[in-house]
Amino acid sequence: MNNEQQFLDRIRKALGRDQAPNGATLFSSRPEGELEELLKRADRDRAGRLELLEELRRSAVPLNLNVHTAEDLEDAGRRIANLARVSETEWGGDKHVLMHDDPLLHGLKLPELLAGDPVAVDVARFEPGEDEAAGKQRLRGIAEQAYIGLTGADWCAADCAAIALLTGPGHGRAVSLAPSILISVVTLDRMVADLSEGYALLEARGELPASFTFISGPSKTADIEGQLVHGAHGPREMHLFVVTG
Repeated sequence: MNNEQQFLDRIRKALGRDQAPNGATLFSSRPEGELEELLKRADRDRAGRLELLEELRRSAVPLNLNVHTAEDLEDAGRRIANLARVSETEWGGDKHVLMHDDPLLHGLKLPELLAGDPVAVDVARFEPGEDEAAGKQRLRGIAEQAYIGLTGADWCAADCAAIALLTGPGHGRAVSLAPSILISVVTLDRMVADLSEGYALLEARGELPASFTFISGPSKTADIEGQLVHGAHGPREMHLFVVTG
């Protein structure tokens, strides 16, 4: 048992629980029939999802979230590569992109598109046989050197312009938190109207991830004299590409 498991075990015992919560216990207060109704609502057609895309555009404006649409992965890859070329590192130094180990993101073919540019593309995954703790430490170091973090999204809620990232192998949180620019890619079929639909999809998965993150635009804080500042606790700039094809 590693330190993380020991820590969670102590909390679980303090709460009087003998096992980790699952979908059935976490959503036990949901009224009968609500889950089925939400899943039915979330299963909308293409026209309905395009309407959500327009709602997402409106919701993103006050959050300083840049929403782009791409016809397919090839189009998205080409435009993300251009963004990597013209964007500068915040503190100088070499350009590194760190991306989640995700089939959708591999389909962008960024290493090939940036092969002739001074931009390195790394994938956030363990080496074969690598110790977990050592691997996490190594990947955090790479994330701290990266100026762009690239993630997918398990779904995107249109009404609040929030994407949900579920943790798992190859989907470490440092990719979305440490680099100064965050780029996320989501396909149109993962658009939902609101967080209620998103939670219903999460419950329908059965097995829950260790954690998940909601992200709605770049990092913001107004702690000092009420002045809004981006990037104090995370990325200062965020781009969301919605692949519509």
